[in-house]
Amino acid sequence: MIQLDWVGDLNDLNILSIFVRLLLAMAFGGTIGFERGIRQRAAGLRTHMLLAVGAASTMLVSQYMYASYGVGDPARLSAQVISGIGFLGAGTIIVTRRNQVKGLTTAATLWVTACMGLAVGVGFYACALIMYLILIFILLLVNVVDTKYLKIPTNTAIYIEVKREAGLGDVIHFIHEIGWSVRDVKEFPAGRPEILAVRMDLESDQAMRGDLDTLHLLNEQPSVLRLEVRPVH
Repeated sequence: MIQLDWVGDLNDLNILSIFVRLLLAMAFGGTIGFERGIRQRAAGLRTHMLLAVGAASTMLVSQYMYASYGVGDPARLSAQVISGIGFLGAGTIIVTRRNQVKGLTTAATLWVTACMGLAVGVGFYACALIMYLILIFILLLVNVVDTKYLKIPTNTAIYIEVKREAGLGDVIHFIHEIGWSVRDVKEFPAGRPEILAVRMDLESDQAMRGDLDTLHLLNEQPSVLRLEVRPVH
């Protein structure tokens, strides 16, 4: 059985390297979890921190067992961590009533965080640091590009006030013409009997970027008195 020294090379198994590895795993995982948390995702700060520390400790235990007793397979234990994280990731993926799949990015960050924790735990600091920087780049910078240029809203809501005598016929016809369908209509008190105020929930399977701007053309309808477009992602 090996005796752990307090201070030594960070690539060796000693008290200092164990502390540094677990602390680094906690910091890396916490940063990723913080980003998920501020976006109100299912798995946030604590989940990612625990996951990274757990993965790192798995590799440390494996190294200790091999060094002390000549047993243990780091590759096998790491494979179990990678495959076992699937149940946690699956819990963050949901299919909404609108048949939209959500939570895939969070599930992916959980899996990558576990891999990053394994790298830290085995002492592969360069790999862990590069993974961390790439993951931050993807979540923060690439997300801006994805949201601005790639993501297409498939549902939206509009608040509209029209002349009651004209009704909603022309408005609904225009909405259908530009490729949206009306999923729900809810009337609101307008304060004046001659005005009809409603919220309309819209959806589209073939919405194109710019279609939300097209909805603003409803203002050109003579019966429309007020319009607010409220995109829902």
